[in-house]
Amino acid sequence: MGKRIMIAVVGAGIGSLVGLLVSFLGAGNPALIVGAIAGAVIPLVVLGQPGK
Repeated sequence: MGKRIMIAVVGAGIGSLVGLLVSFLGAGNPALIVGAIAGAVIPLVVLGQPGK
């Protein structure tokens, strides 16, 4: 469980950096939030359920 939390936190950080880039390109500040959420959720979805 701890590893999954770390992956979500790191993914959110990387996603917010991507969102910052998109924000600079003109998408606005919501891109930061969307990038962070996507970065946190996508790795957990790809990994699937714990124990498999």
